[in-house]
Amino acid sequence: MLDEGALRAIGQRLKKYRLQAGMTQKQLSEILDIDEQYYGQAERGVKKLSLEKLMLFCTYFQIPLDDIIKIDAKDEDDPIKRAYISELSQLLIDCTREELAMIISMVKNIDLLKRGI
Repeated sequence: MLDEGALRAIGQRLKKYRLQAGMTQKQLSEILDIDEQYYGQAERGVKKLSLEKLMLFCTYFQIPLDDIIKIDAKDEDDPIKRAYISELSQLLIDCTREELAMIISMVKNIDLLKRGI
């Protein structure tokens, strides 16, 4: 679960790339096929974009997913974990919507199993 600080940080990164491209929230929300207000809330860290929308964002700006989601400072000291996450973000770019939905479901199931639910 992402905390408020993490959501705000992601939103700031979304905004940074949008502004660097000289785009409005309306233009980017049209590319992502979401409501302009919802996108604005995502930039402010109030709402979360789906993995599918984040991947679309990253594909549009030709950046890896971990440029947006970043890894906690505690994980930056683990080069193996960072390499896995980087590799995973590159693999996700080529996934279909259906494949992404399956991956999300599998990860959620793994999390439930870890917590013994």
